[in-house]
Amino acid sequence: MLRTQLYLPEEIHQELTFLADKMGVSMAAVIRKMLQVGLREKEIFFAKGNDLLLIAKLGIKGGPKDLSARLDSYLYK
Repeated sequence: MLRTQLYLPEEIHQELTFLADKMGVSMAAVIRKMLQVGLREKEIFFAKGNDLLLIAKLGIKGGPKDLSARLDSYLYK
């Protein structure tokens, strides 16, 4: 394992501390796990080409019922 240092915003540090305490593990373990999951799912964040297909894979549900009819008013408020 390699040692790496990084700067975190205070809010992220607090959230990581909370999660580590809640899970009963070190903050380093939480960060490693989150990075592992993020690297597995990186195609969602760095997609080229089929961006709409990758967004669809996120499975986001809901939204305004009149979105297609009033798209401009939602985009350009």
